Amino acid sequence: MKNAFSKILPFFFITGFILYWISIFILAMPPNVVKGFITDRAPRYTSLFGNSWNFFAPPYTYYNRLYYIIREKAHPNKVDTIEVIENISKQKQHNAPFNQKENIIDHLINHDVGMIIYIVWNDKKRPSESEPGTTDSTYIANAIAAVAENSNYLNSKATLFSYGNVVLKENKIDTAGKEIKIVITQTKINPFKNMSDTTSLQKEIIFIETSYNPIKR
Repeated sequence: MKNAFSKILPFFFITGFILYWISIFILAMPPNVVKGFITDRAPRYTSLFGNSWNFFAPPYTYYNRLYYIIREKAHPNKVDTIEVIENISKQKQHNAPFNQKENIIDHLINHDVGMIIYIVWNDKKRPSESEPGTTDSTYIANAIAAVAENSNYLNSKATLFSYGNVVLKENKIDTAGKEIKIVITQTKINPFKNMSDTTSLQKEIIFIETSYNPIKR
C-alpha cells in the first residue's frame, strides 16, 4: 500500500504544479473568456492566486514621449511645445512618498499613450529611423486614418486631449486664438551592456501625430 502511494504521489505533485501555473497565466492575462468565468464564480481563488501580467512581461525596450504642440491660429509659426511623460516622472520623484496623485496621472497617461500606439501600429510595420520621422508624414497619417473610428482609439485620444487642457493651465499658457495637437514619439533603450555608452544615443521617432484641434476654454 505504501509503495503504491509513493508511486502516485509524484503524479499528484506534477499535476497540481501544472494546473497551478496554467491558472496563474490565465488570471494574469488581459481580459478573456476563461478569466471572466473564473473571477465571476471563484472570487476567492482570484484573490489568492491572481497576479499582474507585468510579472511575466519583458523589460521595456523603448521610451515613450508625449508632446503637446500649441500654435496660434493667426500665426501658425508661433509654436509652444510641452513634453509630459518625463515631467510626470520628475513630479513623482519630487513628491515621493506622498505622490499618489502623480502615480494615478502616470498610470492614466501612459496607459492611453500605449493604447494608441498599439491600436495604430498593431498590424502594421512601424516607422523606422529611415522613414518617416518627419512632421505630417503620409505614412503615419494613413495609419491613423485606418483606425480613426476605433472606439478605444477615440477614447484614449479624448483623454489625452483633456489632459492637455490641464497641462496648459499648469503652464499658464494663454489659449486665446490657439489650437493644439498631440505628438507621441518613441526612443529605443540601449541594451543593458551599452547603457552607459553615450555615443550610441538612439534617434527619437514620431509614432503618432494628430491634427490640430481647437482648445476648449
